[in-house]
Amino acid sequence: MDIEQRKYPRFSVQNHTFAALGSEFEIVGKVNDISIKGLSFSYLSNNIEAGSNSDSSRVDIFLSKNNFYLANVHCKIVYDIPKHISSKNHSVMTYRCGLYFGKLSKIQSKLLELFLENYTTGPL
Repeated sequence: MDIEQRKYPRFSVQNHTFAALGSEFEIVGKVNDISIKGLSFSYLSNNIEAGSNSDSSRVDIFLSKNNFYLANVHCKIVYDIPKHISSKNHSVMTYRCGLYFGKLSKIQSKLLELFLENYTTGPL
């Protein structure tokens, strides 16, 4: 049996929650879950070696159904792994990426708290 080693609870997010990784949104995907210290998201790529080539970056978190937008959160990529093949021709893969948030500004911390209180369910 696996023992959960996370210090902070993870929460499910609303269906229209997305993460954009990198300064120019190099990778954009759907957020799977989030905590006060990080998140995981899934994205599609037709590049066999898609995973991120950097272990630190920045991420923007947003909802497509309202005006919530949390910008420029410094983060470290914990994992970026293929999840499964998404199409019959095997050219598109789903990847799962886990991020650990770096130091947040006061405004970013408040926005993240607001997001956790209003746009999540859980904990998982």
